[in-house]
Amino acid sequence: MSRIEKALEKALEIREKINKDPVEEKPVPESYIACAGFDIGERLVDPEKVNEHLFCIKDPCSSIAEQYKKLRARILKATVENCQNTIMVTSSDMNEGKTITAVNLAVAIASEVDYTVLLVDADLKKPSVHKYLGLEPEYGLSDYLTSKVELPDILIKTGLGKLVFLPAGKSPENTAELLSSERMKRLVQELKRRYKDRYVIFDSSPILVTSDSLALSNYMDGILFVIQAARTTPKTASHALSLINGSNILGVVFNAVPKYLAKNLYPYYYLYGNDGYYKKPRKHEEIEYSSSN
Repeated sequence: MSRIEKALEKALEIREKINKDPVEEKPVPESYIACAGFDIGERLVDPEKVNEHLFCIKDPCSSIAEQYKKLRARILKATVENCQNTIMVTSSDMNEGKTITAVNLAVAIASEVDYTVLLVDADLKKPSVHKYLGLEPEYGLSDYLTSKVELPDILIKTGLGKLVFLPAGKSPENTAELLSSERMKRLVQELKRRYKDRYVIFDSSPILVTSDSLALSNYMDGILFVIQAARTTPKTASHALSLINGSNILGVVFNAVPKYLAKNLYPYYYLYGNDGYYKKPRKHEEIEYSSSN
């Protein structure tokens, strides 16, 4: 049995446990120490305006941010040696956490000393990365692909570590055709090769909702597949994965795993901040990474 099949079985077990054994969150002490964020100088992205689920920005020393840092470590280990720096984040269906995963992963990698990150919103039918970041860009990827703007005019320096953002732009009708165009292929190749220390993270549309992600997957070095542990069924996930059969699946991210069911390997992250002071645990959900290799 492959690790992906084991991951799907685990998702089913988690969902059954949630339905069978719902529990209440225990109250936590009120005192806590805030963890320092990025030393970014001028901020183009205001941390106060970003979505509350972007823990790598809102609370970079929280336990859930640590999970994304562990995911970062696994991704870097699997890709650095072979220069696999173009990564697509996708899921089976909508509302499974792919965008949250893509943004948090991008921010986590961008906070590394040795890497820069370009985060691309390639979900042209339903773009949302800009909303999570609290931005309102006028143009983006779709406008570039239709030759309305040049690339330097649509890149946004976020001020979050070494993270640059390429928004989706306006939502045209022919999204699959744009993403499978020669211009898109050349763009991905250019982004891949221009900087050796750069990772390019693509937030793509869900596989079973549009054909856009199938077109985009042809240009990717690797794919990160997001499963919502309490929602995604093994049948749905298996169907989605079968459509990208032959692609390099880097791993599976279990999203929205309740804390009381999560396998917490590092419990001290709940209790300590940078200097050993008590830190209030959040009422949150864990993520768990399962490699397919």
